[in-house]
Amino acid sequence: MANEKFEPQGEISDVEVRLECLRLATEFGPENDRRDPLPVAENYYDWVKKNSKRQSKRTASSKV
Repeated sequence: MANEKFEPQGEISDVEVRLECLRLATEFGPENDRRDPLPVAENYYDWVKKNSKRQSKRTASSKV
């Protein structure tokens, strides 16, 4: 597993978001969820997509 934090360069592709959700599910999930991390990663991905549509670019960039 990589020990480095994900640092996006410009726009983040859908695949990069999915991979980051999978990394979070395997790195921080409980042992039972690590055996099959895909459902947890999908939940994370759905949450990210749902919440990222609610913010305008101006609002999102001002929080950085």
